[in-house]
Amino acid sequence: MTHSGTEDDVLEHETEQIAEHASEVGAERLDRSPYEALITAIIGGGEVSIGGLAAMTVVGALLTSSPGLNLYAAVAAGGVAFPIGFLLVILGRSELFTENFLIPVAAVLKRERSVGSLLTLWLISWIGNLVGCAGTTILLLTPDAIGEPIRLGYTAYTEAKLEATPIGILASAVLAGGVMTAMTWVLLSVEHPVARIVAIFASGYVLFAANMAHSIVSASVLMVGIVDGPHTLIDLGAWMLLATVGNLVGGVGLVTLFRMAQAREQAK
Repeated sequence: MTHSGTEDDVLEHETEQIAEHASEVGAERLDRSPYEALITAIIGGGEVSIGGLAAMTVVGALLTSSPGLNLYAAVAAGGVAFPIGFLLVILGRSELFTENFLIPVAAVLKRERSVGSLLTLWLISWIGNLVGCAGTTILLLTPDAIGEPIRLGYTAYTEAKLEATPIGILASAVLAGGVMTAMTWVLLSVEHPVARIVAIFASGYVLFAANMAHSIVSASVLMVGIVDGPHTLIDLGAWMLLATVGNLVGGVGLVTLFRMAQAREQAK
C-alpha cells in the first residue's frame, strides 16, 4: 500500500526507501576504521550498562521490600527503567552489536560492501560492547559503589538467566534479535523525535520486561551478578555463545531478510 503523506507525517518513507537508506548508512558504517568502531562499541556497552543499573535498582528494591515477590514481576517493573540505556546508546550515537543486524547487512545484500567487512564489524562491536560492560562492572563491584538491594537484584536476575535450558536461551535470543532489528527498521522509517523515543522505549521495555536473552543487555547484568552467585565464568561464556547465535538468527533471519525481500517486491 502506498503512503502519500505530507512532510509532517511521522511515517515518511516507503519500504524500498527505508531499505535504500539502510544500505547507504550501512556502507558508511562499514567504511569506518576498526578503531572508531571499537571506541563506539565500548561506549555503547557502558551506556547500556547504565540501563541495566536503572532496571536492577528497581528489581532489587522490589525484591528487598517484598521478599515473596516473584522475580518476573520485579523484572517487568524494572523494564520501565531499562530503556534509559537504549536512549543513551541510540540518541547518543554509540552502538550495540545487535544494531548491526540490519543496516550493514543491507549494504552487503546490495553488494555495496563485502561479507568480510560485515563479519569484522560484528566481531569488533561484540568485543567492544563487552569491554564497555566489563568496565562498568568493575565500577559497580567496587565496595559501597551501589547498595546491597541493587546487588541482590543483579544476583537474582543472573541466577534465573543462567539456570535456563539451552533451548530456552536460544529461542529467547532469537526473539531478542528480532525485537532489536525491528526497532532499527522502525527508527529508519520515522524522523519525528517523539516517535523515535516511543519506539526506543517500547522495544526496550518488551526486551527487558519479557526477560529476553539479549547478549549485550544481559551481559551488562550477568557480569555483576555472577560474582555473588553459584555460577562460573564458564557458565557465563556458554550462555553468551547461545545468546549471540540466537540474536544473529533472529535479527538477520527473522527481520532483515524478510524486510529486504519485501522492499524488493514493492520496488518492482
